[in-house]
Amino acid sequence: MNIPEGYTDITRQKDGGVLKKILQPTTSLEKPKIGANVKVHYVGTLNADGTKFDSSRDRHAAFEFILGKGQVIRGWDIGVATMKKGEKADFIIKAEYAYGAAGSPPKIPGGATLNFEVELIDWCGEDISPEKDGSMRRETIVPGEPLTNPNETSTCTVHVVGEHEGRVFMDQEISFILGEGSEHKLPEGVDKALRRFTKGEKSVITIKGTRYTYGSNPPEEFNLPANATLNFTIFLKDFDKVPATWEMCPADKITHAKEAKDRGTAFLSEGKVKLALIKYKRVEEILEYEKSGDPEEKKERDTLLLAAFLNIALCYSKLNEQLKCTEFCDKALELSARNVKALYRKGTALLTMNEPEEAQRIFEEILEIEADNKAAQQQILVCKSKVRQYEQRAKKQFKGMFEKLSKGEDEESAPSTSA
Repeated sequence: MNIPEGYTDITRQKDGGVLKKILQPTTSLEKPKIGANVKVHYVGTLNADGTKFDSSRDRHAAFEFILGKGQVIRGWDIGVATMKKGEKADFIIKAEYAYGAAGSPPKIPGGATLNFEVELIDWCGEDISPEKDGSMRRETIVPGEPLTNPNETSTCTVHVVGEHEGRVFMDQEISFILGEGSEHKLPEGVDKALRRFTKGEKSVITIKGTRYTYGSNPPEEFNLPANATLNFTIFLKDFDKVPATWEMCPADKITHAKEAKDRGTAFLSEGKVKLALIKYKRVEEILEYEKSGDPEEKKERDTLLLAAFLNIALCYSKLNEQLKCTEFCDKALELSARNVKALYRKGTALLTMNEPEEAQRIFEEILEIEADNKAAQQQILVCKSKVRQYEQRAKKQFKGMFEKLSKGEDEESAPSTSA
C-alpha cells in the first residue's frame, strides 16, 4: 500500500482507509473525546480530480456534530478524534469509510475516495443536562457496554475523582443506590449523569450552575466556593439491574413500592426531604398504572399509592412548591375523596398561595367530615382574617382612586381665570 508523502494511516486496522496529514499544527495538547460537541470548518473534494463538492467556509458557517456517535461518515469520526484545538489537517478517506459503493449522488459518485481539509475550531462535552442548557456535559474516555444503563434504585459501584480548577477534592470508590448520591457527598449532577452511563464506561462530567453542583452549600471538607464548576471523572465499574416496571408482576410491584415507601419515610424522619421525595415518587412510578384484577392486590396498591401521594404533597409543601403540593393532594383525593390529610394539606397550600377564600372552602369541607377538627377551625379563622385584610386594602385603594378622579373632575370644571 502506497501512502502519499506526509500522510499517516490512522485507522486501527492500518488498512489505509483514513490517511491524515497535518497542515497547521497547534500547541494545544487536548483532543476531543467521544460524545464531545465539536465545531469544525471543512472543504471536501473528490480525490480523483479535485472537484469541490462541499465547503463550510463557502457558507461562512462552522459545522457542528457529536463525535463518535455516527452523525457523520466514519472517516470523520476517526479523523477528528485525532485532532487538537486549532489544528488543520487533510484527510484522504476511502469509500468504505465515507459513502461506500452507493456514494451520495449527484455530487459524490459510488466508490469515491474523498479529501477533506478540516480545521478543528473548538469543542465542548456532550450536553446531557435534562434541560439541555449546558449545565451537565460529558466526554467519554472509555465507552462501556452498549445497552447496559443503570436505572432508578440500581446499586452502582463507581470510582469517582472530583476536581475544581485542577485541584482534586475527591478520589474514592463508592457503592450507592442510584438517587441517593447525596448520602456520599456526590452532587445531584453526578447522580443524574450516571443514568446515561453504560457498564464499564469512563467519562468526564463537567457540571456548572446552581442546581446540579453543590450550589451555595458545598461540603466543608472539600473547601469549594459556592456554585463552583466541577469536573468528575467517573468509572462505572458495575451495577445491579433493577427490573423495569413493565417486567414486574403485581406482587413484585407492591414489594418494590413498599421498600421505596419505607426508605422515603426514613429519609423524611431525618429531614432529608429531597431524598424522601425521590422515594415516594418511585412508589408512584411503580404503581400508578398497575391495574391488577385481584381485589386484595388492588386494595394494597391503592393504600400504598394514597400514602405516596400524601407524602409527595407533604414534601412539596416543605420545599415550598405549593402548586405541586395541591396537584398531589388532588391525586390523593381521587383515591379517597374525603381524606382529611389531603384536604388539610391542600387548604394550607392554597392559604400559602394567598387564596384564602378557596382555602376556607377546603377547611369547611373538613369540618363536614370531622366537626371537632381544631386545626381546620383555626385555619378558617386565619382565612377569614386574610379576607378582611384584602377587603380593607382594596377599599383603601379604591378610595384613593376615586379621590384622584374626583379631584381631576373638579379641576376640569373650575372656571378659567385667564384673560
